[in-house]
Amino acid sequence: QQSSSARTGNFNTGTFSILKQLLRDSKYRTSKVVRTLYRGHVPNLAREGVFTMVYLGLYDRICASIIHNGYGYGNQQGKLHMGQVMMVSSFTGACAWICNYPFDTIKTVMQEGKGERKICSSYASASTSAVTTNVGSAIKYIWKSGGLKAFFRGVHVSTFRAMLVTSIRMLAYEKTKQLLEN
Repeated sequence: QQSSSARTGNFNTGTFSILKQLLRDSKYRTSKVVRTLYRGHVPNLAREGVFTMVYLGLYDRICASIIHNGYGYGNQQGKLHMGQVMMVSSFTGACAWICNYPFDTIKTVMQEGKGERKICSSYASASTSAVTTNVGSAIKYIWKSGGLKAFFRGVHVSTFRAMLVTSIRMLAYEKTKQLLEN
């Protein structure tokens, strides 16, 4: 079933346009709109929780180990060189993203609106359409589309992006912390 915007060729241009379209497509049933807006929220919370635990937990442990073993820089005890910060945060960001990637895949499949009979080319062939409305059915759908490997489809590029983002984020954090301490 195509949404009315897809049938008429109109494309959503912003938040209010999307809400207006959702209300029209749901025949103004507010509960359906709310469920649609929060589709994929549970796996997204799991994704963020796993990422934060792994990323910050590993980052803290590795930095403490570097400092404890005397590999910090200069006479400033307890400090890491900015290159060290970038390397450690890139590594921990990659580890965290790989650990949480299956949750991201589940969230993405749920948010694609499979219940509206849309097809995502990365998870299904053109002859397949599935209804995915909850975490369990999303997991089954992904598993059927390629087993364990399907949960990690696209992880390479995404992990590289995570390495860049986490290293820049932590470099900015450590530099700001350093400036505030002085």
